[in-house]
Amino acid sequence: MELSVNDQVIKNPSAQDIVRAVDATPYPDDWYIDLVPDEDSYIEAFPADDGTFSLMALADGEQMKASSTIDAERLKTILIKYLHRDASWRGECQWTEHSAETTTRKSFAPPTWAVATVVGSIVLVGLVFSLAGSGLRDALPFGNSDYFYIGLIFLPMVVLILAAVTSKLIEARRAARWPQTSGRIVKSGVEVRRHQFPDSPVTVTNVPAVVYEFTALGRKCRGTRISIGEDSGGANLEATLRRYPVGAVVTVYYDPADPKNCVLERDVPDGMARGCAAMAAIATAVIFGIWYLTTHASRLLESYAPEAQAPAAIFAICFGLALLLFFFASRRTTRIAADWPFVRGKIVSSGTEAVRKMEDGRTNTYYSPAVEYAYRVNGADYRSRQINLGVTVSGSQVAAEKQAARYKPGSEVDVHYDPKNPSNAALENPTSYNWIILAAAAFCFVVAAHAIGLF
Repeated sequence: MELSVNDQVIKNPSAQDIVRAVDATPYPDDWYIDLVPDEDSYIEAFPADDGTFSLMALADGEQMKASSTIDAERLKTILIKYLHRDASWRGECQWTEHSAETTTRKSFAPPTWAVATVVGSIVLVGLVFSLAGSGLRDALPFGNSDYFYIGLIFLPMVVLILAAVTSKLIEARRAARWPQTSGRIVKSGVEVRRHQFPDSPVTVTNVPAVVYEFTALGRKCRGTRISIGEDSGGANLEATLRRYPVGAVVTVYYDPADPKNCVLERDVPDGMARGCAAMAAIATAVIFGIWYLTTHASRLLESYAPEAQAPAAIFAICFGLALLLFFFASRRTTRIAADWPFVRGKIVSSGTEAVRKMEDGRTNTYYSPAVEYAYRVNGADYRSRQINLGVTVSGSQVAAEKQAARYKPGSEVDVHYDPKNPSNAALENPTSYNWIILAAAAFCFVVAAHAIGLF
């Protein structure tokens, strides 16, 4: 049993602790008293303006609220009975079913201005391409450059990154002025989210699901948002759940103009600056690489090999190098995964799913095995659809059904998981795909050598 009084926690409290806490008037702002015997129940009170108290409780999975406020003596009686696990505490007042106001949504839509900016950049690109012959290009900065359209293609991506970063920085700056109050974690676990991108099978993501309750502007509220930066799980999932166990007293920051907007962490996410710098560096390298290949590489190759088919050779070399880098990265991943621990999991569902792709103006249908399994690591429940580590296979319906048939619903399987990120798991660790990638890279280099005229 724990007694919380305005963030001060007393373990194994006595009746005298309750009496002293209630009698210690005047109360500071946001004062509350909370008795928590376990993670599935509690009773708490908040002072009203007239010297009485509002009372709320969670018992046997039922959220209740006292139908009217009570005085200090009645409050002490109820709390002491609750402390001694005397079931007659319920009869000390009338109760009504109560649901705390949910103050956050599972995901926040981007601000209107950010969406409008990104859409505007896409419309601008389409407009410039449609008016290519009207003289508009000559009126634009660098419009006469041979690489004007290359930069134009990358414009929406740059605008998207800048809009996302700017919106988060603005939100963090506003949150720095939000008032704070005390809250309590009422749920902490893993939530499974499913998403399907176009031309791809359904993916399963494990994210932290933390629910907290607090009082703001005289209302009992409930929040689910952890930080300004949306928590997508991954390697920090376990650390997040350890920070916010059920029953923990936390500080909640809320927007006074709209308490539906609240967080537990209002600072700019750690690593955001490094991540933005990395994205900018990668984007710069890609743009520079495309610029160099389209301006210098062909002339440089033709100066050494006048008979070479320069565009084909350069494309083959670049594609081969990309495959070679992917081979080394994939080989390193599979070697590390070979030492992953495993737990026994259970197949939840098994079947196939159709994936439709536009190719050469036609819609082709491929099939992938859709096998979902559940497993438990360090007290947290996870789900995944990854059969082969890092590999998604799609092809004929017969091949997909054959692979899915190996995993019957309800059967137990060995689930290998990353100890640093248990949400990353697989049933198989195929190494043969690495050599296929290496062979494809070698083929590209052979094609490049033939285009250059080496044989």
